[in-house]
Amino acid sequence: MRHALPLTRRRLLGALSALAGSSLVPGAYASDESEDSDDTASDSPTRWCIKNATILTMEEGKAPLEKADIWVVDGRIEAVGESLDTGDSEMISGEGCIVMPGLVDTHNHMWQTQMRGMFGQTEQTLFFPLTQRLSEHFRPGDIWIGEYLAAMENVNAGVTTSCDFFDNNRSPEHCQAALEALGASPLRTRLMFGNQSKTAGSQIDLEHLSELVENWERYSERGRLSLGLAWRLPDNLGNQDAMAVKRREFEAAREMNLPVSVHVSGDNHDGLFQALIDGEFLIPELQVVHATNAREEHLSALNEAGASLSLTPMTEHRVGYGLTRLSHFESVERLGLGIDGNALAGSGDLFSVMKHAALTEIGASEHQTSVDCERLVALATRLGAESIGLGDEIGTLSPGKQADLIMLDTHQVSLGMLPGEPYAFTVFAATPASVSLVAVGGRIAKRGGQLLNMNDEQIASRIDASLSHLRDKL
Repeated sequence: MRHALPLTRRRLLGALSALAGSSLVPGAYASDESEDSDDTASDSPTRWCIKNATILTMEEGKAPLEKADIWVVDGRIEAVGESLDTGDSEMISGEGCIVMPGLVDTHNHMWQTQMRGMFGQTEQTLFFPLTQRLSEHFRPGDIWIGEYLAAMENVNAGVTTSCDFFDNNRSPEHCQAALEALGASPLRTRLMFGNQSKTAGSQIDLEHLSELVENWERYSERGRLSLGLAWRLPDNLGNQDAMAVKRREFEAAREMNLPVSVHVSGDNHDGLFQALIDGEFLIPELQVVHATNAREEHLSALNEAGASLSLTPMTEHRVGYGLTRLSHFESVERLGLGIDGNALAGSGDLFSVMKHAALTEIGASEHQTSVDCERLVALATRLGAESIGLGDEIGTLSPGKQADLIMLDTHQVSLGMLPGEPYAFTVFAATPASVSLVAVGGRIAKRGGQLLNMNDEQIASRIDASLSHLRDKL
């Protein structure tokens, strides 16, 4: 039986309002009329300052600043304070606005975007069987569309960094398409290089991964893109041959100095976590994803090893893993939040993830004050950045750091005034529509509530072709 594909090209384009920070980078999967990606930054000023805003620097222990300025020079934060002398820099009004670090999405599956709206409540349309069935029909061009649309939707929603668990890595051409799509967007992204599918029993293409590492300068977009390993333990943990393959992958990543991400979820989540401990896989470079019902001793082992954890409450609830309660993970020292697939989560909206996490904890605890909104915003900014090893570069509005920042216009929610509790506002009231400005590495990608420099006709026909192809495979 065939199922309708509800996501149309119009909905994809309309959901973003405009698709983005410029044209497509050159390459096999880019537009014939694309321009050099360096040219796409030309519309963004190199010296600019937001004036008279409420600023959440997210530096630990630092209170919000009122009627303050933030000055950006050559992609980095030059200064934060009152009445800054910024010379001939371009001035941007921050009146009635909150400026804060860009949101950090610590776990995503961006290639799946075209499948949004497909997942239902029947055995045939549940997330895992449907995704596994359709993933083999994604061509490189389909990967490009999914990655690019997710990246642009994330930027539109105030996400400036995403970790992309690329687990439909069917060929070098598929990976090339993903890299080109991410390079064409302004999003800061870590591509986690994975296997051919979620359940592939073969070894990850370590030769291709090694080639990418050796030639990464050509892909890195001057440091905006980085690389890691999307790793999975075998379904049968008792299969020693399969475990040996996984150990080779893990050790190869360590030799290449790559961070590693692994899922701990599903019916065997307890066994998976124990396998990480027993196999001595818990290291500072390892990120565990989900671990919804992890035992206290497992979380203690995670902390002792210096490993990190990513929670994705929207999707963890969507697939029935159980309740993701913030209080259960209060002891975790390196913790972040993730979207876990714009398709499964419904959108690239980390504000919704924060709000969902907060309401889950409040409802389960039956106490309205059980959530610390400042800490929750920190999980989506500073703590999230630290959890993926990027805390020295992003996550706070500190002089010298990359200018990854967003501005929320409180007028967009008909307040007409700044909220007295900006952290609570961010958690409970902010939406992607509140985001009036986004900058990544100082490059302004959204301004006046609109993504910049995109002619959607450049991509519309490619969306149509991808949707038509995938619809025929259902």
